[in-house]
Amino acid sequence: MLARRLYELIDDGDIDGYLDLIADDAVFHIGGDSIVAGEHRGKDAIIRLGRLVLAETSGTFQTRLLSVEANDSYAITLHHWTAERRGERVAMDNFNVYRFERGLVTERWEYVADQHAHDAFWRR
Repeated sequence: MLARRLYELIDDGDIDGYLDLIADDAVFHIGGDSIVAGEHRGKDAIIRLGRLVLAETSGTFQTRLLSVEANDSYAITLHHWTAERRGERVAMDNFNVYRFERGLVTERWEYVADQHAHDAFWRR
C-alpha cells in the first residue's frame, strides 16, 4: 500500500525513496497562516517544504502513522506528530488525504486537529 510505504520511508529516513513516490507536478496543500501554509506545487517546492520543516525544528520533527484507509486512487491517513521549535514543543494529530495516479502521489491535503495551535507553532 503506497500510503503506508510513504510513512515507512520517512521513518527510515529514506528521503530519496519518499521523493521517488511523489509525482514531479504534485501539489501539497496546507491550510492556515504560517511558514508551512500554502500550496506547494511541484517536487522542488515539496523538497523546500521538507527542508524548511527539518531546519526550523532542528531535526526534531517526527510522525507516527496511526491508521490508513485507501484504495488505488485515494488514501486517508491519520498520524501523530511531534516537534520542537523556538523552545516550544507540539504534539498533534493530523489527517492527510492523498490522491494517486500512476502509482505516485499527485496531491496531498493536510488537516490538523487544532489549526490555531498549528499556526502558533509554525508562526512566521
